[in-house]
Amino acid sequence: MSNAAAKWGDLAPRVISGLVLAGVGFGLIYVGGLPMAAGLIAIGGIGIWELHRMLGGRVAKKAGGFGALAVFAVLAAQIVALASGYGFLDNLHLTPWIVPFLGVALWAGVQTVPLQHRWIFCLYGALFLFAVIGMFYLRVVHGLIFILFVVAVVVASDIAGYFAGRILGGPKFWPRASPKKTWSGTVAGWIAAVAVAWAVLGYEPLMVFVVAPLLALAAQMGDIVESAIKRKAGVKDSSDLIPGHGGVLDRFDAMAGAGALATLVMAGVGLWA
Repeated sequence: MSNAAAKWGDLAPRVISGLVLAGVGFGLIYVGGLPMAAGLIAIGGIGIWELHRMLGGRVAKKAGGFGALAVFAVLAAQIVALASGYGFLDNLHLTPWIVPFLGVALWAGVQTVPLQHRWIFCLYGALFLFAVIGMFYLRVVHGLIFILFVVAVVVASDIAGYFAGRILGGPKFWPRASPKKTWSGTVAGWIAAVAVAWAVLGYEPLMVFVVAPLLALAAQMGDIVESAIKRKAGVKDSSDLIPGHGGVLDRFDAMAGAGALATLVMAGVGLWA
């Protein structure tokens, strides 16, 4: 196989799988409500199953079930609160439900993870589940346009980084954690984030020139952290569920970083407003 063929050999399955995922994801985001909640519950459970399995846990399916149950419990509590006339942030409804259920989900899984990997399972598992829950919060509280802005920034920065990195190459961004990431891809991702934010939101200087690049950076760091976990675990992909993309964590690692940051920022604004 030539160098060019090796470089672009994964492009076709990535594009096909990406289009399917984009279609399903956009549909769930557009509809929102219970369909989106169901999709997030599945993502949360599969992601925790993959993480537990990668790190050598002995009961990956059980851990994934608890992860899905944690997401279900938090989202169900919020749906009930909304139906009762309360908001997501009224009387801090969100925090009391997140902490115990995420704690139970992670505790149920961490006990069978090898000792040296337990801190990774807890920290990354908490980040991932928080981001999954946060996406529902962002959709309900801040609306369709805002969550499309977040998703568009992540997708655009990922695509720009992929092509710029492979075409331009150059110095590595963080070779010990992610050998394939380059500075050219990183900078291209930031530029793409600004462009797509402007296209979605119009000329909103704070969102376009500050928030969008920060979300792109958070997305890139989410990708790098997941890559570092895979290297430590000695695996190429989190699983083989998605052709050309690996597993759910491989596809949603960037979204986890950006989603967690967006949730923290917007929840903080809501609490202090």
